[in-house]
Amino acid sequence: MAQPGIRAGSAGGWLGGHIRGRGNVPLSTNPVPALMSTGTLMLEFTLERGQTGPLPLLHYATRDGWPRLLSLSLTAEGRFALSQRQGDALSTLSLGAEAEAAAGGRMRLSWSWDGPARRSQLTLEALDDGTLRLRTGVDPLPVPRDDVLALLAASGPARLGAQVEWLAIGTQIQPVGPGACFAPSTLLETPQGPRPASVIRAGDWVETADAGPQQVLWSGRISLPSLGALRPVRLCAPSFGRANDLWVLPHQRIAISGASVEYLFGDDEVLVEARHLVDGCTALQPDQPAVLGWQGILLKRHHLLIADGCRMESLFSGGLARHPAIAAKTALADLAATGQLPLHRDPARRALCAYEAMTLVSNRAQGRGPIAA
Repeated sequence: MAQPGIRAGSAGGWLGGHIRGRGNVPLSTNPVPALMSTGTLMLEFTLERGQTGPLPLLHYATRDGWPRLLSLSLTAEGRFALSQRQGDALSTLSLGAEAEAAAGGRMRLSWSWDGPARRSQLTLEALDDGTLRLRTGVDPLPVPRDDVLALLAASGPARLGAQVEWLAIGTQIQPVGPGACFAPSTLLETPQGPRPASVIRAGDWVETADAGPQQVLWSGRISLPSLGALRPVRLCAPSFGRANDLWVLPHQRIAISGASVEYLFGDDEVLVEARHLVDGCTALQPDQPAVLGWQGILLKRHHLLIADGCRMESLFSGGLARHPAIAAKTALADLAATGQLPLHRDPARRALCAYEAMTLVSNRAQGRGPIAA
């Protein structure tokens, strides 16, 4: 079954990627510009708990034409350091991440550069605990086409560190942090009946399972490469949706109820990240590199939306409102700028941690009963 939300034309600015063991994967048919004065480089990797540097993540060096260098690494001091050199020009940027490096786990690092605006940005997302760190810099250097192609091939003068699972490069500044939840085609319950998430706008009303009709504060879409921890999860009907399969991002939380939930946790209903529900039967995670569009619906408070009978969370902004500098770099930047970004202190239901979720899924698999969502 085809994945919904694929944007084959512009592909959200994404050009291509590289997957360890598979090589270069095209993400659009657009040609690589001769000189990329604006763009984003994103990569995912895993650190062992307590792992220290120096640890190379990406290194590109050539003297073809004129000397050029692009290097990204974890230093011995627990900082992610970016170095760029072209001829005599040098640009550097570093981001402190001692706590994340000590904790280890899955990480996503993004470097965005905007030459005309003379600013750059290095962002670390710790995927297992949900923390986000960001550092801005000035005067980034444009990236030539040959350098982009070498990085996507990850061969010759370009090398990826052993921990790097994939990288992707695009021509646009990509937002970081919260902003996307589910496929734009997802049918959400509203007071007027089911409507695709893609047509719901700020000011519209949606039905929630826990608080009745609620007004939408923000609705937006972002495009992401379906690589690594961004591979979509397909929640199969009728185990989740009554009649339709539902496509969500792996970190999207689904409300699960039933006897196992009550027995294990003493709650009627809990929230489980979709990635923990993948069992090869009722929930799948296909490996089909592409660029997918994802929709986010933000409410003033955190609630449970209803998608074809499945209860799934609205966008959870957490404490992002307390960090305006970071919020300004997310898809919710406009809300943050006007002081309308809500503070979500607690999720609508208890959210299970990884080992709790895996215990629940294992328990249900043994019973082979249908999941009530």
